[in-house]
Amino acid sequence: MKYVTVLFLALIFSNCEGTKQTQENNPNADFEIVMQSDYGGKETKSYEVITSQSELNKALEGIQLEEVALNKMKAIDFSKQVVLAVHSGLHNTGGYSIGVENVEVNGTTTYVTLKHSTPNPGEPVTMALTNPFCIAVIDKNETIVFNE
Repeated sequence: MKYVTVLFLALIFSNCEGTKQTQENNPNADFEIVMQSDYGGKETKSYEVITSQSELNKALEGIQLEEVALNKMKAIDFSKQVVLAVHSGLHNTGGYSIGVENVEVNGTTTYVTLKHSTPNPGEPVTMALTNPFCIAVIDKNETIVFNE
């Protein structure tokens, strides 16, 4: 009877560990796009993880944010969240964009999948310099990895 009880408890505890793992791994984690635009980003392609208000202020220099986006930026709790600023770089025409498509949490690593769009050949585009960017907020984690 002791062996049956021990076996039963072992099965219960092994199932509890599986549940804990499921909670730590989230293939569709929450994220919020604060602002996305074809104009106003940096001239070079870059992906930034911003972890403090001072870093955020520096990263947003020269970027014209709408009032709604500014209010969201003021409400960020950097002890729980980080800001992602992704820039596509300078392009000679319109039709380009960049954004966050998916966020996946796997233990202490967060994988951020980016979506790049380019104009199709022969497609009419705006004849102006563009520098697309996207600003998003995600939950804080030890490591952030960008996937294109």
